[in-house]
This record gives sequence, C-alpha cells and structure tokens, in this order.
Amino acid sequence: MSHFDFTIIQSSIDNGRIYFDACHKPFFPADALGGRGKAEHASGKVQIEVHGEMIETDIRESSSARISPRKSVKSWLKSVGATNGAKARLHRVNDRQYALEYLG
Repeated sequence: MSHFDFTIIQSSIDNGRIYFDACHKPFFPADALGGRGKAEHASGKVQIEVHGEMIETDIRESSSARISPRKSVKSWLKSVGATNGAKARLHRVNDRQYALEYLG
C-alpha cells in the first residue's frame, strides 16, 4: 500500500491533530510507534511533508482505535480550510517519509 485515505474530524481542527485508524499501524515503521505519555515517545521518527516543509515526529497510539502524529499539523489544517468530515490522504514516499494531501 502506497497511501491511505482518512477523515478529518472536528477534534483534528480544534486540536491541530490528525487521526488515523489503528489498523494503519503497519503503514509506519514499528520503532516510530509510541505511547501517549512523555516517557513513552517512540525511539524512531518519521518525516511528514506538510506545505512543502518536513516535520519530524513519532506516531503516538492515542487509543486502541486511533493513532496520530505527535507533532501538530494545525497550520496545514487551517491553510487547506479543513472541515469536519473532509477527506485527506497520507502518501508513503519511502520507509520514513510521508506526504499529506487534502482531498476535501
């Protein structure tokens, strides 16, 4: 799989976080997955292209149902005019590099 689509929810817009279903965990390197707490940050990082800029982050397991990049993407959500229920896509560029695309 070279990409997957996901839905932007109101919590994403309010908190600057994007959320993926936990079933997408295998899309990321195992060492880039970490827990919620500060002591649980993952040892590995990934890069996500946002606005032509790369952010480095790990992927936190928010709950048993969701995972999300630890780093905020609030400016991206604002710049694309993200709305509740809009679709977006995460592309895998290589093993540790990804790119966000807003589908509307």
